[in-house]
Amino acid sequence: MSLLREIQKDAVNSNINVSDLLRKCKILAYRLGNEAFKSWVDFELNGYDSDDLLPDYRTLYVGSKGYFVGSFGSSLSNADIPTHGLPDWLQEVCTKANFSSPMATIESYTVNDKNGQLTQSWNPVILAKYGSKMYVDFSCIQAWKVIPIAAVIGIIDTVKTKILNFVLEIEIINPEAGEAELNSNPIPQDQVSQIFNINISGNVGNVASGNHHSNIQQEVNTQVPQDFIKLIDQLKQSDIDNEIASEVSRRIEILGASIGTKEYKTLYGDFMSFASDHISVLSFIAPFIPMLSSYLS
Repeated sequence: MSLLREIQKDAVNSNINVSDLLRKCKILAYRLGNEAFKSWVDFELNGYDSDDLLPDYRTLYVGSKGYFVGSFGSSLSNADIPTHGLPDWLQEVCTKANFSSPMATIESYTVNDKNGQLTQSWNPVILAKYGSKMYVDFSCIQAWKVIPIAAVIGIIDTVKTKILNFVLEIEIINPEAGEAELNSNPIPQDQVSQIFNINISGNVGNVASGNHHSNIQQEVNTQVPQDFIKLIDQLKQSDIDNEIASEVSRRIEILGASIGTKEYKTLYGDFMSFASDHISVLSFIAPFIPMLSSYLS
């Protein structure tokens, strides 16, 4: 059986661990010679070392519960935590659960109880400052995020589906690609990258390793306006961190390609929100904001 067919078979087999499936994908990635696919597989196997690189599917929106104490020995146990009174930035922190661990670790959470839940404790610093602002006359002394195991299984299932879609598209172009010599480019890299971007990366940044001057895609969509291409070119020469620079480049290209569509405003807002979380990025793009915002109308 060819490697492509093995991966397809494993991707639809509920008894196969995704970590084992990913190791087969690593072989395929080296035979295809595609850096983005190699890096994605490595991050899924070894874990993500930065939330800036974390794919959307590894972030879950959750609720929280806590233990509250009041006067005269009163208390509230396992009470739902209202976050509407907290600052916006804190609401986001407290309603998101990030899973940056290796895939094998994530899979281990689902082994014993597929109907249960996981918990992630709140930072005690948050409780010290805001614990008395949730319920009148009560202070929260312990809080935790509640994460359904079913949602964690969803992360695993998403990865398997992405792999299946990717491999099926590769097979359409070259059924023998999985048997090729290492780095022999059985499929042109621009085609592999396109398949990767459509079926796997989604909102994931360009996570190829190495210096970001070589990471940022050299071939930019020709439909992107020249102003955006110049912005990406200048980004290559900047001192912004490698992985973040690659993510910025990806977002700029997508933004440029969406000009004239209803998605531009949303993508622009997302891009500016991302930039505001990274001072180096915000400082870099500041001179370009008038140009970027001019396409909003």
